[in-house]
Amino acid sequence: MLKVMIAEDDLFMADMLEDVLIGGGYDVCGIARTVSEAIELGERHKPDLAVLDVRLADGDLGTDIGARLNRVGGPGILYATGNLGQIDLGHANGTACLVKPYRPADLIRALKIVEQILSTGHGSQPFPKGFYVLEQPSIDAQSKLSAGGSASMSASREPAEIRQLRRHQAALAGFGSFALGEGDLGKVLTEAARVCAASFEVPFCTVWRYRSEQNDLFVEAGVGWRQGVIGHVVSRADAGSPQGRAFVSRESVIRGDLREDARSVRPAFHADHGIISTVDVIIGKQGVPYGVLEIGNLVQHDYDHHDIDFLTGFANVLAEAVSASERRIAMQSSVDRMEGMIADRDRLLAETNVVLGEKSALLIEKNRLLDERTNLAQELQHEVRNNLQLVYGMLIMQLENAAGALGRQGIGAIARRVMTLAQVFDHLLGAGLNRTADFGGYLSSLCSSLENLQSDQNSTVALTCHSKLVILDLDTVTTLGLAISELISNSYDHVFPGGTGTITVTLSGGEPGSDGTIIFVDDGVGFTEVGDSKRHGLGLVKRLMQQINGSAVFRSDHGAEWTLRFPVPAAPRG
Repeated sequence: MLKVMIAEDDLFMADMLEDVLIGGGYDVCGIARTVSEAIELGERHKPDLAVLDVRLADGDLGTDIGARLNRVGGPGILYATGNLGQIDLGHANGTACLVKPYRPADLIRALKIVEQILSTGHGSQPFPKGFYVLEQPSIDAQSKLSAGGSASMSASREPAEIRQLRRHQAALAGFGSFALGEGDLGKVLTEAARVCAASFEVPFCTVWRYRSEQNDLFVEAGVGWRQGVIGHVVSRADAGSPQGRAFVSRESVIRGDLREDARSVRPAFHADHGIISTVDVIIGKQGVPYGVLEIGNLVQHDYDHHDIDFLTGFANVLAEAVSASERRIAMQSSVDRMEGMIADRDRLLAETNVVLGEKSALLIEKNRLLDERTNLAQELQHEVRNNLQLVYGMLIMQLENAAGALGRQGIGAIARRVMTLAQVFDHLLGAGLNRTADFGGYLSSLCSSLENLQSDQNSTVALTCHSKLVILDLDTVTTLGLAISELISNSYDHVFPGGTGTITVTLSGGEPGSDGTIIFVDDGVGFTEVGDSKRHGLGLVKRLMQQINGSAVFRSDHGAEWTLRFPVPAAPRG
């Protein structure tokens, strides 16, 4: 079994990578967040392969790891990045690169190709989407690889357990998508409590937040409680209560019957609400945890390790949402301070009549501040891109394991929309937080990604995109992207029963002050609209076009043809 090391600054992302690699038959020897940690890890474990994120903690670059580990017998290196357009990997020490977002299966395939390159000097096609070979390894590095084992997983569950697993998968995917897009932490915590209670079919769920100054746990959010509990009740952070024991021990705590539990005192508010059994898990294990996630039941219930695994995974997603919220607040505070400094400098330049030399000094300072703002924008892009990749990867993993067409269809819809957002960030944040972008370039990238997402080894559907330069605002780009994503997925899912056909997307017009047109055509069996749902399918497409004051005309005759028209704003006057 080959050893693999991971370098990734986002530990939750790293945990997901570790699960994917272990499932693919590799032995993960460790995770590093900085260059120094990665070098120490590589020297200690001598891994066969390395998966390196390009942007790491403290401003480090993964390419520096490749340079330090480029020794005789060094590992095969696969870079994983969403910033390929901003970082030159042409002369980096490494074997290959995989662009985010990618499927978990693509990561395993990419590593197999890296193994082939190290062993034979070349990798066999086909390559995964976004995979690029960087350089050929030396003969000394080729001799390093040893034969790896394979791992297989099999599980048999009773039908009731399968249904519960599917519910838990859908709940985790749905909450992850919600938490990614919601900036209000209070709403995220409340939604977490609601989803957990519904998933376990219990009336109570509580998010306890740890307060270090008081050394207690505070009811920050929850569902099921009477007035006066949320935002008021506290519990000591010690082993005297189930939630306190979970916090101090950093372990899951199950209490099947609090009335007969001699190890802890049944909290008064538990008794007041008739709670008999509880499960408590820690929220975040890095540093000081955020707190404890707890479910409460009115009847005695024996929870098993499947329940603990789901609740722990949910608490990990919640911990990442809390960390992301804290990072957004800190980032916004920095941006606000910087914008204030820039405004001060602008006023000073406009109001002060100084000599040319002083004006030049102020201009230099202003440019320096603008450069710092650009760096902040790039860091924000990195954080958002990592979160999008994380949720996208989780959804694809759930999609591959989901049972039933309805479950796969629902998770697939969420994955498409997350990927649509990822493309928006590529074309907007990557250009410096602009409010406009080239929709034509965005449309080409979106079609390519959707073709990869929808592709199947038994399918020969060809997706072609013809586009041009059309400058649109963020809201219009996102809305049109969702509409095109829905049309493409409908065609893949419904109109090619034989798995063969063509889809063509053409963008035309779009001069400032006029209308742009998208013609969507497939040569499938055709279909008739059913119902008028505004949440999915063809009804959603029409609703999305109404949202941007556009129109959608549908015709089906030996195939489907959609004509989408949308207004293009006039260019601002100089």
